[in-house]
Amino acid sequence: MNAKWSVLAAYENPSARQLAMEFCDGLVQRFWPELCLELSWYEWDDLEKSDRAKEAAHKATTAKIMILATGPRGAIRPEIKRWIELALHGRRDREGVLVGLPVPESGLTPEAASTQVYLRKLAHQSGLDYLTEVPQGLPLRMPESAESCRMRATQVTSVLDTILHQAPRPRML
Repeated sequence: MNAKWSVLAAYENPSARQLAMEFCDGLVQRFWPELCLELSWYEWDDLEKSDRAKEAAHKATTAKIMILATGPRGAIRPEIKRWIELALHGRRDREGVLVGLPVPESGLTPEAASTQVYLRKLAHQSGLDYLTEVPQGLPLRMPESAESCRMRATQVTSVLDTILHQAPRPRML
């Protein structure tokens, strides 16, 4: 059975789109047939148009993977930063992955490095994993029922058992 993951890719220009496409191809090559991707593509200019921006923000709230591909400078325009922040805020506590892809020509310019730090911080604040390349593994299966969640929550592992049965250290005042 395939896990169906929605992917939103936002890119600055054609070279950034190519990079995002290569990332998605890498996901398919590594995780097919366990993972089925449902892709939505938006150029950054689309994110400044009211109707397209709303559509993209709605898809971003439920996307399992959100890809942001920058152009050669490696920077993100302020308008796009606002859209990203609003879209991530709309996710609430949904798990997922934020992917930051700088076009290789940007190298390690100060702008590109700053953008990667910014995206990593946003991912952390939003409770998302942060990636810059196709990972070796993804959490493909989430529990589908409340019962399976309850079983996992009440299971005592060896680590939990050690924690529960270890005497607390005395405190020095």
